[in-house]
Amino acid sequence: MVTLPAHLVATPVLEHLAAAFEAKGPVGGRKGVVLGAGATAAWVDVDGFVVAITTREVPLLPNAIALSAGSGALSHPGVGPGTTARLTPGRMTLGPLQITWNPSAPPTWDPTVPVPTGVAPEAVAARGSAILRALGSRPTPKADPDHLVRELARVGVVTAAEAGGAGGLVPLFRAVRERDPEPAAAGVRELLGRGPGLTPEGDDLVAAVAGALAVLGSAIGSPGPARETPMDGPTSDPVLDALEPAPGRTTGLSATLLALATRRQLPEPAGRLLDLSPAGEAAWPGALARLDRLGHGSGRAYAAGIGATAILLAAAAGVR
Repeated sequence: MVTLPAHLVATPVLEHLAAAFEAKGPVGGRKGVVLGAGATAAWVDVDGFVVAITTREVPLLPNAIALSAGSGALSHPGVGPGTTARLTPGRMTLGPLQITWNPSAPPTWDPTVPVPTGVAPEAVAARGSAILRALGSRPTPKADPDHLVRELARVGVVTAAEAGGAGGLVPLFRAVRERDPEPAAAGVRELLGRGPGLTPEGDDLVAAVAGALAVLGSAIGSPGPARETPMDGPTSDPVLDALEPAPGRTTGLSATLLALATRRQLPEPAGRLLDLSPAGEAAWPGALARLDRLGHGSGRAYAAGIGATAILLAAAAGVR
């Protein structure tokens, strides 16, 4: 048996596991199933919530048990799709591998992105434009859904270059600008599950839009207070409600990340892109570089979705 200590455990993981143990009791533990495993990550479904176990090469995820061990630490015979995961407080066992942490004082990381205060819409627009320029966009991206989709296609976002993907992104972006849940729902229907992998690119774009809307929408005049962060907490924004993943529409990992994004819980570097403080202004380019290491294009999709959403929200607040 190989034991790997957890370096950090995201608070949504701890909350989900605590609720699972409370519902059925920790005696004998709970079971999950490994969905996939590679050199730097393994994914475990626990009652519909997918936990990502990641090595130090992977940016912090809002559903992660992060290890200080490096690439290859999770590559063991007997750890693969279909492997039973056994969970007890402070321990997850995957065949010959066990991940441990102190259940009384876990090494927690909270992925909830604070809502900026005292932020002018012009600053939101400037950050969105700067992010898209860093991805290779033209100097002044317009706050027009069709134009933004064309720009995303031009900088290499595959989904935006496909007819079906563009047909989902345009109404999704229009929903952000007009704060209208109808086109949001239409966009999600086209985008969820679009693309290969455990987190298809269409899903990454929806999660990025949801996270940016949840954070920045409140900062510059959302129709209501910020959405609460507990997984079963109430909502206040009908557009965010429309972005919630429907069961069975996409992969379990994508559904987990999207649900967390609507609650302002994002991958660490994606959250940094939404920090509009003076310190955040200095730090976001480095965060963008870290985000680029997320998945096979997932990080770029997150950055593109956040940049476009910031521009659209500022336009909705009157910035031209």
